[in-house]
Amino acid sequence: MLLPDGVGTGGDSHTRFPLGISFPAGSGLVAFAAALGVMPLDMPESVLVRFKGEMQPGITLRDLVNAIPYAAIQKGLLTVAKEGKKNIFSGRCLEIEGLPDLKVEQAFELSDASAERSASGCTVRLNKEPIIEYLQSNIVMLRWMIGSGYGDAKTLERRAQAMEEWIANPELLEPDENAEYAEIIEIDLNEITEPLLACPNDPDDIKPLSAVANTDIDEVFIGSCMTNIGHFRAAGHLLKKYNGTKARLWVVPPTKMDEKQLMEEGIYNIFGTSGARTELPGCSLCMGNQARVLANSTVVSTSTRNFPNRLGDGADVFLASAELAAIASVLGKLPSPEEYLKFMKEINPLADDIYRYLNFNEIDQYVDSAKAADIPAVNIVSA
Repeated sequence: MLLPDGVGTGGDSHTRFPLGISFPAGSGLVAFAAALGVMPLDMPESVLVRFKGEMQPGITLRDLVNAIPYAAIQKGLLTVAKEGKKNIFSGRCLEIEGLPDLKVEQAFELSDASAERSASGCTVRLNKEPIIEYLQSNIVMLRWMIGSGYGDAKTLERRAQAMEEWIANPELLEPDENAEYAEIIEIDLNEITEPLLACPNDPDDIKPLSAVANTDIDEVFIGSCMTNIGHFRAAGHLLKKYNGTKARLWVVPPTKMDEKQLMEEGIYNIFGTSGARTELPGCSLCMGNQARVLANSTVVSTSTRNFPNRLGDGADVFLASAELAAIASVLGKLPSPEEYLKFMKEINPLADDIYRYLNFNEIDQYVDSAKAADIPAVNIVSA
């Protein structure tokens, strides 16, 4: 439903738009914004995070997510200790640039994690091309929704037409050349040569894999809004060569559409053969109030946060990429950087196929349904 350069809000701390910007808020303020179309905000300062260089072999976007607090720690702008804690991001907008060709789904992984930085909002500066690709997919998806009986049909069609109008004349806001920031943090991708993990039990406590290698792992969770369909393909590809896992593995795609596509591709067969426990798509373990890991277990999770007792009573939880999580499930431990890269050599050559997103305009089922939908006449009112 998102349009470029829009401003929004939502009642969940992870209502973090990968396009435009959103300011999550309490339910009362969200209802106020929904009713009146405005909400009171004290506009905060921004922290600019600028990536440069080239991503190194085996490094994932989750490692870049964790590189942001890691770089802040190195600069003395963030501390892990609660007493006298420093957090340069707290209450400020996080602006991310230097990764202009990310898919919008990938950009969401960065914006979503700004909640764990305690940032008020987040923007990711993207080129027009991935945004156009995303909107073209969503236009079909919205009309598929109309054809499937979702409502309100007129609201959905207005948004689809607004997306078509933007594509016809794509323009994006850009930061002022002389913009001032509370802080500028530069991260050189050439220097990130091993995975970065959030260690138990604080999403700010980032360490390189070499510092925690060989830690025994009891359970692994691959799921939450920090994952997308590509992560599950990658996990499936890593798991299919092995007869089961040494750690208990949970697999929970974020959406029913992801689940359906993974079943059609045979990925769920791999999870079943591996002995993974699959749950209904959604938050699952990440919510902390549904399924739980065993008490006092050590866990690798792809979830958003690892606060004490959230995934399980007394559990020690590492936050890492789906790829590292899958490897940990096979080994029953955190691998060494060398072991990790050996596994990842199987993924890198197939990256374009594995990290293929759900472009609904390229899936016949959705295209045919969208074309057959009874599209209502709507009036488009320009601001």
